[in-house]
Amino acid sequence: MKSFLTLHGSTLVKSCLCVLALHFCTAWGYGYPLQDTGQIKGTVSTPGGAVIPFATVGIVGGKQTQADENGRYVLSGIRPGTHRLRASYFNSNSDPKEIVLKEGEVLEVNLVLEEYTQALNEVLLVGDKYRKLSKKASEYVARMPLEYMENPQVYNVVDKELIQEQVALTLEEAFINIPGAAPAKTGAGMPAFFSRGFLANYNFRDGMVTSLATTVDLAIVDRVETIKGPSSTLFGGTLTSFGGIVNYVTKKPYEEFGGEVSFQLGSWDLGRLTADINTPLNEDKSVLFRLNTAVQKENFFQNQGYANTYVFAPSFIYKPSDRLTFTLGADFQLIKGTAYAGWNVTGDLQTKNIKNLKLDYDQSLINNSLASNRSSGNILLQADYKISENWTSQTKLAWSNGAYNDLYNFINSWTSDNTVSRAIGVYVPDKTGRTQLQQNFIGDFKLGRMKNRLLLGLDYMNDYRDIRYKWIPLDVVDINSPINEIGKQSVDTLISQQAISSVRIEQNTYSLYVSDMLDITDQLMVMASLRADKFVKKSAWSGPDEFDQLAFSPKFGVVFQPVKEQVSVFVNYMNGFKNLDNVIYPDGTSSDFEPQQANQWEGGIKVKLFGDKLSATASYYDIRVSDALYTEMREVDGANGPQAFRVQGGKQQSKGVEAEVIANPFPGLHLVAGYSYNDNEYTEGDAAILGKRTTGAPEQVGNLWASYTVLQGALEGFGIGAGGQMVSEVYVDGANEYTLPSYTKLNTTLFYNRSKYRISLKLDNLLDEEYWISDGVYFRPQKPLNFIAGISFKF
Repeated sequence: MKSFLTLHGSTLVKSCLCVLALHFCTAWGYGYPLQDTGQIKGTVSTPGGAVIPFATVGIVGGKQTQADENGRYVLSGIRPGTHRLRASYFNSNSDPKEIVLKEGEVLEVNLVLEEYTQALNEVLLVGDKYRKLSKKASEYVARMPLEYMENPQVYNVVDKELIQEQVALTLEEAFINIPGAAPAKTGAGMPAFFSRGFLANYNFRDGMVTSLATTVDLAIVDRVETIKGPSSTLFGGTLTSFGGIVNYVTKKPYEEFGGEVSFQLGSWDLGRLTADINTPLNEDKSVLFRLNTAVQKENFFQNQGYANTYVFAPSFIYKPSDRLTFTLGADFQLIKGTAYAGWNVTGDLQTKNIKNLKLDYDQSLINNSLASNRSSGNILLQADYKISENWTSQTKLAWSNGAYNDLYNFINSWTSDNTVSRAIGVYVPDKTGRTQLQQNFIGDFKLGRMKNRLLLGLDYMNDYRDIRYKWIPLDVVDINSPINEIGKQSVDTLISQQAISSVRIEQNTYSLYVSDMLDITDQLMVMASLRADKFVKKSAWSGPDEFDQLAFSPKFGVVFQPVKEQVSVFVNYMNGFKNLDNVIYPDGTSSDFEPQQANQWEGGIKVKLFGDKLSATASYYDIRVSDALYTEMREVDGANGPQAFRVQGGKQQSKGVEAEVIANPFPGLHLVAGYSYNDNEYTEGDAAILGKRTTGAPEQVGNLWASYTVLQGALEGFGIGAGGQMVSEVYVDGANEYTLPSYTKLNTTLFYNRSKYRISLKLDNLLDEEYWISDGVYFRPQKPLNFIAGISFKF
């Protein structure tokens, strides 16, 4: 057994501890005075008492906010004194209401919009969605209540309204709206993306771990959050990427009966049926239930391949008292069908751009008999208890499971410009599972005159994987001659002649973390966070082997708002560490990786202007990584040509800029745009990769989406959206000799949205681009021009 301490940035750890110590000093009067501001909250409604969702509420000439979907609003940080309060929604305004707020008071003020009519509700449904999109408050990013402008970290949000407008079906389709996110797929098709030069290939569900063996169907998703940069301090080191993480937030029950049933059809025999049904289960609405389900069948665009998808996701909320709330949510996803083959380059090719290789884009080298079952399941039980006015206890228990049942994972390797080596990795079967128990205490209190928002957390996770796997070389084919498809019978014959290795890997992680946001003044805030993780891992590749690791991860941030809640300047230091799983190599051996370490410095600016009609973020980052992984090609007995191995021991630097703009210039018009530039290279490692870029990571990524909805007249509810994503070329080999071409994927949608139904049409990949996406090891072809048409009925 070996034990070691991993501690990067010790000076910064000391700085974080000094900041925490400063909190206690302020209790004795050594801090700067901070005025004890108050809070105004209430409901916006019609004269008849119906709530008005998403109305704008604000102090005349001062701070503004937006009501939620239940018409509730909260204005925090208001100085004591006399104010005039007003609510508005498009052309309807309430009369200014004069209120007097005392120091530290929480004042309840309900507002009425006299001219509000039911017609405006129709406007809300079809034209006001992105005003919500610019509201990025999240309970998951900081694991405590922090507004986006207060958080010294960059994150992006894609809400269900944008997902619906773009007719997106799977999680990776939402990534087109994330600055710097180049979509990727790993393994048998799990969603991933490249961000800041690194592959983010793990996904969190409602802030907790998952074990995906499928994609994520957006029928269960309310919004998608991507958190940029190393995030191990709050999310641990097992499932995080140094470029960022994905957290998808599931749909939750609400207090009214309602729902939607949708049918869609499209290219390659796409047929899709979804249902979303919500209802309270008792009269006082203390028990709520929601069910989301989907069934989809689709053929691949290639001459062989298909996938049938089944999704079932029930959720409950139970409120036994005003202080206690239980939430139980689950989703189960099953895919029956074939997997897309992964491609790589193992020979010395004259053609350096993959697009110029002469193999039909729509040709598959397998057939439909090689089908398998892939399944994912998640269950999350959460209990929220309000201990006092300022303290909350949050307990979460998550269970997740993923499985490949007789998965045939094909790898096609270009050995020359005219020959392809075919091989197959067979999982018979492969199962993964994670159980996570998390306890958070979230508090809001003062030490001296300074306000603190404190998070104390305990975390336990068990992670296992049972593998029965075999790599089987098949043959070498000439693409200029007729190519025989590989079928199940011949593959099964080869498998029966092989010894299949079986292994179980298990890891337990015990974690403690603390994070505090200190308001030094009303405009200057400092965040300090620290995590300690204890890993105990068992591996059985070549006999029992157990080792443990102790790692610390600090995080530090400063936010200054020269214009309160409108302009925010921030800087952060973030540490990431990643405990790497063993990897099976093509020769049957496995890796024995040490944890990777990353340290990021980032600075930037966030703005929210013109009554939240313009939201923008721009930042510069610099990430340094030690113990980096890189790809090395090696000869394998029985294989035709060198095979790809992941090797550890390099150092890497990744730096660049990111920007995002969300705008609502006038009612009905909405814009979402982003751009990123990334410069990364290996600074230490094998001589063949020194100064080279990470495979699969693009230098530039840009995204743009614009839509317009008619809000009045005969065409009210009709809208059009258009946009897409540009991704620069990427390298597919460590020596940076071979590239996937850059691509620009453009989409457009037409929709007609009414209170009881919605009709939509999507044209995807308008330019009919032939393009590939990479996970850094293998690349896969993507769909050419296609369409999806659908109709939804609401109740």
